[in-house]
Amino acid sequence: VGDTITFTIAVTNNGPDGATGVEVTDLLPSGVTYVSNTTTQGTYASGTGIWTVGSVAASASDTLSITATVDTGTAGSTITNTASVTASNETDTNSGNDSDSRDITVTAVDLAVTKTVDDASPSEGETLVYTVLVTNLGPDDATGIQVTDHLPEGVTHQGHAASGGNYAPG
Repeated sequence: VGDTITFTIAVTNNGPDGATGVEVTDLLPSGVTYVSNTTTQGTYASGTGIWTVGSVAASASDTLSITATVDTGTAGSTITNTASVTASNETDTNSGNDSDSRDITVTAVDLAVTKTVDDASPSEGETLVYTVLVTNLGPDDATGIQVTDHLPEGVTHQGHAASGGNYAPG
């Protein structure tokens, strides 16, 4: 969720003749939001999903790259994006390859933090051990996790050990 993704669509004219008036439709599905696009030829209208390619020579290809962000609320879902040739001035002799789809699976993680102390009623000058445990309840792997844990007033950092990652006591 929140990641930027790029869908790349290639339209290829397998010939034997050139094609004119070529249009491809790729209206982004719900779950992703349009950011930008680039094309090797033609123009793309994000509101309609129509890529007006124009002419494509025999044995030539043109590409459209659409950048989008993954929407909040999509964690754990699969989002399917489909692109299809929707117009050409010439008759396509093999329309069976005029559409293609790709799925993205949005990862879902559920991070839980638990903090314990070895002595909840220490005497002044005693050493305490706080333990901070981060657990990923899944279902997918989590990366780039950062936990903030500031020591309370009246406690001085004496040392630490981490089973993974790094701790910066400051």
